[in-house]
Amino acid sequence: MNNENSLVKKPFIHISRRSDVSKKTTIIVRVVTILSALLMCGLVSTIVAPGSFLDFYIYIYEGTLFSFNTLLATVWNAGLLLLIAAAITPAFKMKFWNIGAEGQVLMGALGAVIIMKFVAPSIPNALALLLMLVFSIVFSSIWAFIPSLFKALFNTNETLFTLMMNYIAIGIVASFSLRYKAPTSTALGIINQDTHQGWLPEIGGYKYIINIIVIIVLVVLVWGYLKFSKHGYEIAVLNGSERTAEYVGINVKTVTMRTMILCGVLCGIAGFLIVAGASHTVSDTVVGGRGFTAVMISWLGHFNPLEMALYALLNEFISTGGRNAAGNLGYSVEVARVLSGLFFLAILTSEFFTNFRIKLDFSFLRKNKNTPTQNLEGGK
Repeated sequence: MNNENSLVKKPFIHISRRSDVSKKTTIIVRVVTILSALLMCGLVSTIVAPGSFLDFYIYIYEGTLFSFNTLLATVWNAGLLLLIAAAITPAFKMKFWNIGAEGQVLMGALGAVIIMKFVAPSIPNALALLLMLVFSIVFSSIWAFIPSLFKALFNTNETLFTLMMNYIAIGIVASFSLRYKAPTSTALGIINQDTHQGWLPEIGGYKYIINIIVIIVLVVLVWGYLKFSKHGYEIAVLNGSERTAEYVGINVKTVTMRTMILCGVLCGIAGFLIVAGASHTVSDTVVGGRGFTAVMISWLGHFNPLEMALYALLNEFISTGGRNAAGNLGYSVEVARVLSGLFFLAILTSEFFTNFRIKLDFSFLRKNKNTPTQNLEGGK
């Protein structure tokens, strides 16, 4: 019977982490996967719109890289996603699963809009922008701090807590927009459209340049913070083991709350950039789901803000370019979303098989002749 029990306990699927994958192999696999995923998207587009294989890639290029304005918009949207991903990365690195970036950015945008609408018209623009930034950071930091406080005091589940706070933030912003909507509209509308009070200035007549510069600086700072600072070291220790962190004298609760405040600061700046440098308004959809997409970008980039830049650009390239292709080739925008999903599904699958080894055990199919049979009548 011991032999029989040993057979029963053997799992059919064995998953183990690979430890022998070189950096060169990883890079080659990623490049091949990205090219294969792009090829797969072109084939799917051809199935939906026959004869559109080459046109699909042309329209993706035109929708993302064709002109300088288009390129700036692409880099801005990718940069915004990258900034949000960088904002949640410190929490993820210490295994605090902050799924609330969508709500935190929304609250930051709301703080900026309150100043833009009610204060900015009566003060200098530079002061208005400064107050908008401060209010954005305060609103978002408070929103991020609340889950960490409950985690520290009551050991609540941060995943559910931060997720639910997204919907509370969406409700608050939707109520604000409805309360102060334009007289002839169902939305808040563009604020200070005539005076541009509370708007970031354009450089050389181009939008988004200041936004992009700010994002680049912040992402590099986050990378340096995680890699070289004492706080980054404490986060890395927490990623290994909470008990180890306590043993070496790290106050886990303090680090958790401090890190979530940092997440809130970065999400608040993202909300400020959306309002002051892009949309000049707020709505419950102004973040566009980037708070959730940022989770995937952070994981794909292995919590390295510099690696995440590649995947943020790829996301913008395939999603915005796919929508442009859909509009020109005559199929639904939903198909473009499917293509984007397939693209990243392929990348996620390759990441899994690069880092893990799967073995199948078919021993349970083989009859073991040494296993004693049991008498059906109960005898020996």
